[in-house]
Amino acid sequence: MGGRASFQRVSLAVAAAGVLIAGTSGRAHAQQSPPRTARVQVTVVDPSGAVVANASVTIAPADPAANAIPVARTSPQGLAMFESLVPSRYTITAEFPGFEPGILKDVDLRAGDNRHVIALPLKGVRDTVNVAQDRQAAAATRTGPTFGLSLSREQIEALSDDPAELALQLQELVGPDGIIRVDSFEGAQLPPKSQIKAVHVTRDSFAAENHSAGAVFVDVITQPGSGPLRGNGNLGFQDGALTGRSPFVPVKGPEQSKSFNAGLSGTLVTNKLSFSMSAGQSFFYDTPNLNAALPNGTQSVALNLRRPRNSNNLYVNVDYAISRDQTLRGWYSQSGSLGENLGVGAYDLPERAYSSRSRSYNVRVQHGGPIGRRLFWNTRFDWFRSVGISTPTLEAPTIRVNDAFTAGGAQVKGERRTHDLRVQSDVDYVRGRHSIRSGVDLWGTWYHSSDATNYLGTYTFASLDDYTAGRPTFYTRRIGDPLIEYLEVWAGGYMQDDIRVRKGLTLSPGVRYEWENLLEGRHSIGPRVGMTWAPFQSGRTSVRASIGLFYDWVSAGVYEPTLRVDGLRQRELNIVNPPYPDPGTQGTVPPTNKFLFGDDVRMGRNVRVSLGLEQSFTSKWRGSVLYSGTRGTHLLRGRNLNAPVGGVRPDPAFGSVIETVTDARAMSQQAAISTSYNIAPSAGAASQARFSWRRMSVNGSYTWNRASNDTDGPFAVPASGVLATEWGPSAGDVRHRLSTGLSSTALRNASATLTLNLSSGRPYTMTTGLDDDGDVIFNDRPPNVGRGTLRYPWTWTLAGSVSYSFTAGHRTVPQPGGVGITITNGVPTVNTAPSTSARFRFTFSVRMSNLTNHTNYTGFSGVMTSPFFRIATAANEPRRVNFSLTTSF
Repeated sequence: MGGRASFQRVSLAVAAAGVLIAGTSGRAHAQQSPPRTARVQVTVVDPSGAVVANASVTIAPADPAANAIPVARTSPQGLAMFESLVPSRYTITAEFPGFEPGILKDVDLRAGDNRHVIALPLKGVRDTVNVAQDRQAAAATRTGPTFGLSLSREQIEALSDDPAELALQLQELVGPDGIIRVDSFEGAQLPPKSQIKAVHVTRDSFAAENHSAGAVFVDVITQPGSGPLRGNGNLGFQDGALTGRSPFVPVKGPEQSKSFNAGLSGTLVTNKLSFSMSAGQSFFYDTPNLNAALPNGTQSVALNLRRPRNSNNLYVNVDYAISRDQTLRGWYSQSGSLGENLGVGAYDLPERAYSSRSRSYNVRVQHGGPIGRRLFWNTRFDWFRSVGISTPTLEAPTIRVNDAFTAGGAQVKGERRTHDLRVQSDVDYVRGRHSIRSGVDLWGTWYHSSDATNYLGTYTFASLDDYTAGRPTFYTRRIGDPLIEYLEVWAGGYMQDDIRVRKGLTLSPGVRYEWENLLEGRHSIGPRVGMTWAPFQSGRTSVRASIGLFYDWVSAGVYEPTLRVDGLRQRELNIVNPPYPDPGTQGTVPPTNKFLFGDDVRMGRNVRVSLGLEQSFTSKWRGSVLYSGTRGTHLLRGRNLNAPVGGVRPDPAFGSVIETVTDARAMSQQAAISTSYNIAPSAGAASQARFSWRRMSVNGSYTWNRASNDTDGPFAVPASGVLATEWGPSAGDVRHRLSTGLSSTALRNASATLTLNLSSGRPYTMTTGLDDDGDVIFNDRPPNVGRGTLRYPWTWTLAGSVSYSFTAGHRTVPQPGGVGITITNGVPTVNTAPSTSARFRFTFSVRMSNLTNHTNYTGFSGVMTSPFFRIATAANEPRRVNFSLTTSF
């Protein structure tokens, strides 16, 4: 206890000294030109002295008859500003969800500059973004709280304790195009849930600092270690006895999941060095279901084999205070996984099994802090290395009957290694009405891959009758050396300015430059501009509009096949109507396929416009409407340079020569409506009662979406050979999505959540299952039938969670609850107050997915020769119940 008290006194003294210097400077300036009103700068810090961004700061006048002052929130530098206050006595309160509030009572604000520091103890797990001087200014800030979402503590607790499953849950929260960032790092490995302080969703990110058009960011903010040594542990368990049964099998197979996680955090050197770390392991197995049409009839059974998937992870976070203003943060994480009997189920027989093991390592470093009075610098370094190895269970050719069954070997083997290095640096400059941000983004990935596929050959049959008669439609096989190595480099730079035209109006012009080494001589410049307008002084209404030009980088998945299957390193042999079971060569070298990277390939170009309105109806109820439209050009698609003409290839030495080109188009429109209502009282008897039904919040959203394009991918060739016939619904054309959730803490120490997700079906395409045009590409459609004309049915799921916490043992220590530093006549005064905390805390949780075990059908076949044509062959996740026990000390 003595160590912690000493730590707090030192950290508060350091903060006080800094404020004393700043305060002295402020008074000197005030003497030169004495103003008539008071200006207040409040700095909010945690016990380590690090600033707390996005904390709410309230200034209440001592005179109850005085006008109320809108709540402000701290900037990324931990600062909250109040302008034009009447000199008098005030009470200043700083709060951050999960932190104890910090209170400065009877603060005498004089005309001119006033500076104060409030220190908060670290406890919380929630974050909100809102940088503002008053309500109208906050509503007109591009980086403010509008068009965003913060998960409550109960919602975070309802998430999975397994980082892999947690990643899937966060992705489902925002859709497949959402980008997850961990402490501002994109693509970083998710930490264990015990280290997550906040989850915030930011929508309509049109600023030049963002690469993607209309990106939805999920910002996961970790909780650095501080204070005395603390620990936590978690045990998770799920068994197939409570898992729902698939409607396609009479008896479900066994499954089980077990997970173990432990963590430790605390201060190593007071005011200098703190850490947090965690390690975990999970063990899971399930039973794949086979639903295939075989020559002896359809088999829909749970296979007699287990599909184990085990993983482990380690996560370490270190915070080092270089100086009072400069902070260095470092993360190290590693993870490993092993899966066996993969690739089995649905149409694939047990002999198709293969195993996969992987290992990844990640080092991240972040350095940030102010440079002088007007600059703030934030630099991130991210290094990632991964190794993956696949091994088939059976080495044998593959036999595929289109959408009926697949037998033979999996034909996947080899090793894939990647080394990824990314450096990002941003500089913020604030002067007058301008908030300028500029930055660079350098990203390089080195690939080493010996992945081999289809190295023993594949026979394809159009139907079960053809298989029974031994009449394959064609035979294909890849021969040659699959080893490739290459480097891919992306570079970006941007500059933007948030111009405060007036208190309720902000204009945000910007421009972004991007370059990629795979595209020789291709430079892309994308101008963007946005407007955020709060027309009323109450700040309850925000209007946002934007237009911008965005570009898509070409991924490794596009470039790699053109290196591997180039007709020299590897060749893809094709024999039409081959003998079976020995394809032979018919006395000649069979023609080979190859893939080319077009000379004129360029980045995909997207012009996006958006218009949104957010309205706060009351302090507890708000809603928003957001419309966006995107027009894409220069999109990737495949062009067959050696398509048959009159049944004859122009170059008989080759089969299909697929060149990826960028002349495809896309159009999309989306309208989203969302609302949230927090019934919970903020104060009073109801907020403290053992039970109160009012302690709950509800939220809901509806999204209408329409998306069309004329390409199915970088090597997808138009079925008719003409791009003009390919316009139709794209894979993302899910017209309706509805989501609603309820969180309740009606019973003290207990929380419950209930969520409902409803979605209309995605499109899929009808094909004949035959090679009608003789190009050995089975994408032929019936006459007058376009792409995406068939639809999956609607789906819906209900999920819930319940948790209850209790404590054991107590200790009384000097806590900074109600702690503050007040500067009076140049002398800092530190107030401390002892508080009581629990020694141990236990939380028991139950999470239930697909609570009603509603069947959501999937696996529909669009192949007309398939016995499952337009028939479901699988169902999405059945009901699962997971139990967990978490302890902390």
